[in-house]
Amino acid sequence: MLLENKVAVVYGAGGAVGSAVARTFVREGAEVFLAGRTRAKLEHTAEAVEAAGRRARVATVDALDEDDVDNHLESVLEAAGRVDISVNAVGFDNGEQGVALTSLTADAYSQPIAEYTRTHFVTAKAAAGHMTARGHGVILTVSNPMAQAPAALSGCFGQYGAAVENLTTQLAAELGRDGVRALCLRPNGMPDSARDHDGAPGRMWRRAAQRFGIGIDELLETIGGGTLSGEPVTTEDVAETAAFVASDRAKGLTGTVINVTGGAVAD
Repeated sequence: MLLENKVAVVYGAGGAVGSAVARTFVREGAEVFLAGRTRAKLEHTAEAVEAAGRRARVATVDALDEDDVDNHLESVLEAAGRVDISVNAVGFDNGEQGVALTSLTADAYSQPIAEYTRTHFVTAKAAAGHMTARGHGVILTVSNPMAQAPAALSGCFGQYGAAVENLTTQLAAELGRDGVRALCLRPNGMPDSARDHDGAPGRMWRRAAQRFGIGIDELLETIGGGTLSGEPVTTEDVAETAAFVASDRAKGLTGTVINVTGGAVAD
């Protein structure tokens, strides 16, 4: 198993990507602590964890709040003795899309950027303090394809993704000598994240479909079919990638963005 005896914290574990990551990590042998804002969604993920024969540890955590994140991580350390992997898959409202960037107010433009960069900074900072002391650890962040390939009428989607990617590479540069790796996952739009989950991705896609005057299924089919194979990237695909890059088999990977767009955005 890729992550046998590893201890992982997954923020946003009740969401589409976070829940998939948690389930995959458990299957690969990790002890996973589930953190998020909505207890009911976390409990749903916990059921899958327990079905796999593992104990589910659930905590309601505001990943924008430093004290909340720090206190939760202390509880993880008390329970498990260490943290080997920190994954931030938190989702917020991605802001207005389908309208011209210059038609947005300054607040509408800046809020998603502030929230996404803050949560990734807060959770990474908390984990780094403990990982550097042990000389080992992996920090995983999540961005989006617009960070590499900006598109008209996509709002600030690409800007916050690019900021998260830059944050991740700087963390890798500063923490590498202490044995800590930092990587960013850049997934494509995942149709199952909207169809199977009532969260930020679903709300974003439904709002975008309305703006473009098409149905949600038509939009998701277009997004999913934009890969080089014509097959959509799924949340499970992203989770499988996360498990590998977080494992010791990928110790040569740090300070980079992992392109999980299925070729929809080619590097």
